[in-house]
Amino acid sequence: MKFLDWFVIYGPTYLDGMAQTALVTVWASLGAVLWGTTLMLIRLTGGRWGALTVDAYVQLLRNIPILLPIYLIYFGLPEFGLFWPAVVCGGVALILQNGAYISEIFRGSFKAIDRVQFEAARSLGLSPWATFRRVTLPQLLVYSLPALGNQAVLLLKDTSLLSVITVAELTMQAKVLTERTASPYQAFMVAAILYLVLVAVSELLFSTARRAVRWR
Repeated sequence: MKFLDWFVIYGPTYLDGMAQTALVTVWASLGAVLWGTTLMLIRLTGGRWGALTVDAYVQLLRNIPILLPIYLIYFGLPEFGLFWPAVVCGGVALILQNGAYISEIFRGSFKAIDRVQFEAARSLGLSPWATFRRVTLPQLLVYSLPALGNQAVLLLKDTSLLSVITVAELTMQAKVLTERTASPYQAFMVAAILYLVLVAVSELLFSTARRAVRWR
């Protein structure tokens, strides 16, 4: 069967998988940015023990395979009486790990901000929170956008691992079609092409965002 015919017949299945993949990518990316920001704030304001705790967390989550948090949350939460949907368990695992990377991205961007700006903010009477919201955060986002774009693409590709806990994203749909049709080549080749499309769209969005917010 030709690829075009294959996609015409099974297109709705792939589109459902793409929608699930895109949805998980968007909300997990936003959650990871919020979690990464929280970790950075704990590092900056939590004193020595706060910094050590965040360092330990970041080292742990950056150095274990993402499948481990996925399995621990999905299979471990029922032990405590929590029965979350598979997509929520997988998304939380992605947030926890990618938040660790993003906190390091933000830390590097924070170091790139001129210290004089913080002194100027204090001289104007801005509170620490107002300084962070009006001075620090906008610059963090601008300096971090290229790295955040790369991290979002990595997260998008990691959503394929959620197929192991039965989340009906793109890889899982290709697997289902393989079992239904006994044609793994067509099933996964079409999925690969659709992943390339999703990655290209993500890179285009971040490229547009970088041009929109670059310093003039």
